Amino acid sequence: METAEFYYVYYLAQDYLQYVLQESHLGPAQTRVAHVLRSIASSLQDQTEEALRPLLDRIDITSVAVAKRIFNGVMEEKFADGNTNWGRIMTIFTFGGLLTKKLQEHGVQLTAEEKEEISYFITEYIINNKAEWIDANGGWENGFLTKFERRPLLSFSKITALLIVVVSLFKKYY
Repeated sequence: METAEFYYVYYLAQDYLQYVLQESHLGPAQTRVAHVLRSIASSLQDQTEEALRPLLDRIDITSVAVAKRIFNGVMEEKFADGNTNWGRIMTIFTFGGLLTKKLQEHGVQLTAEEKEEISYFITEYIINNKAEWIDANGGWENGFLTKFERRPLLSFSKITALLIVVVSLFKKYY
């Protein structure tokens, strides 16, 4: 049974993916956390996509199942060292967004159900693997917002470096 925390993270994942895909019906973020996530993660994603365009152009992601396999493999390896921080939490969303955009770029018409499936596997990873850390580090309101709401530019370079490492792991799973 999903918890309130699961549904909150699921909402964040869905909102972020809709934002990344520039869906026309998407209005302003409904929470401060979603607003900050949209702002920082999409900026990082844009920077990473530009920096890694040659690598990303060689990767052909043709289905949500392939995206999920790559996502889980990369996340497993990325967090194998046992270290977690808010920058790494941010890369989970950003990498999910990057995979979603790659699906769309390869002509996969993402249905509402497929977008929900992507949001679900991102959420599932966070809840199953990072929920305790998130709670122990202030949660979304007191941890995430404190880290990024007032000082987003200070964190960009660190998170961009983390995301580049994540994408380099990407090669191993596809």
